Amino acid sequence: MVLTLADKTGWPERFIIWELPLARALEYYHAALWAAGAWTVRNERTPAEELAILAAACVDDDDDI
Repeated sequence: MVLTLADKTGWPERFIIWELPLARALEYYHAALWAAGAWTVRNERTPAEELAILAAACVDDDDDI
């Protein structure tokens, strides 16, 4: 991700790692991928919903032990 952002923006690695907020870096990275033709999909579930689904799957697998 750092290499892509540095290449597309010209920002130094130090700035990307230490000063750029992670949420913003991820948005820029997503935009760079999309501009390059990579297929990206927005997750329609919230993190809490995703965690509940994963937790339920883990509980169901315990029956086989």
